[in-house]
Amino acid sequence: MKFIHLADAHLADKSSFNDDLGSLIRKKSWESFENIFKTNTDVDFALIVGDLFERQYFSAKDFDKIFDIFKSFGKDIYYVTGNHDYFDEYNTIFLNNKPNNLHIFTEENLSLFENGKLRVYGLSYKDRIYKNNFPYDLNLDRGFFNILLSHADISPSPTNYLDLDPVELNKIGFDYIALGHIHKASNIYNIYYPGSIEPHDFSDIYDYGYIRYDDGEISQIDSSLLSFENLDIYTNDFKSEDEIIDFIESKLSNKINFLRINIKNESDINFNRLKKKINANYVEINEDYDKDLFNLGDLYPNSLLSKYDQHFKNDDDEISKLARQIGLDAILRSKK
Repeated sequence: MKFIHLADAHLADKSSFNDDLGSLIRKKSWESFENIFKTNTDVDFALIVGDLFERQYFSAKDFDKIFDIFKSFGKDIYYVTGNHDYFDEYNTIFLNNKPNNLHIFTEENLSLFENGKLRVYGLSYKDRIYKNNFPYDLNLDRGFFNILLSHADISPSPTNYLDLDPVELNKIGFDYIALGHIHKASNIYNIYYPGSIEPHDFSDIYDYGYIRYDDGEISQIDSSLLSFENLDIYTNDFKSEDEIIDFIESKLSNKINFLRINIKNESDINFNRLKKKINANYVEINEDYDKDLFNLGDLYPNSLLSKYDQHFKNDDDEISKLARQIGLDAILRSKK
């Protein structure tokens, strides 16, 4: 048995970037999604586990586009909705045109599709919030290969989403549990998150793609086209601007790079010139330190502040820099 498991594509997502960059991210998300199906035509079926699209921005044209991708794939696709792509009276009309190979779980209660020796169980969202409990007393027929699809949290504390207990879930005995909702790829027992297919902003800093199952062998495939990188730079660790650029370039991937550089100390580097020299699609530079903090020791000579500051003046390692910053801040906050 061979199948692919993907989730959290968030197609047609609204972007926090300008129109050109936002359009690029949306375009590459669609391209990435289509590539997954084009490069896996040898599998028996596909699993899509919620947040396939952003319902607020997903148009009739988008439904036609995604249905064409599914038709071209040709194999069975089993799909549960999440908190971003749930179906209600607003968009259920589009399901009238869905391809026959797309099997959608439309109920909040657990139901199943059966195909030969395969049983796929799933439940879907009807709203952004999921209020029902999961039926852990479920009895499975071991004569089938049993798969569960659920857009859910594995969380010790309550959320607005479906909260699952991995220990209780594992006891049921599913052969494979396909989850969505968490954008970071991870697993516990036979419970798997594939992560999102693509990052969309700087809150997305993980590896992206999908999971492929080949007769019991499970592989996390990084198929993403985009990369977002947060990079901390202490400029006095480098001898020249060129060294800084070489270091930054070494951190870039062969993907479309969005880069945020956080400058962690005072510097006479020309940031506009630095920005222009970096070979990335988007570069943002932030001076991420308290500028006034590093001058106060000179402003108050022979004070505790000055003496503490002088103790670290010639120490360039990161631990000393951090100790200096924390100590100066603590002295300033002291009431005595």
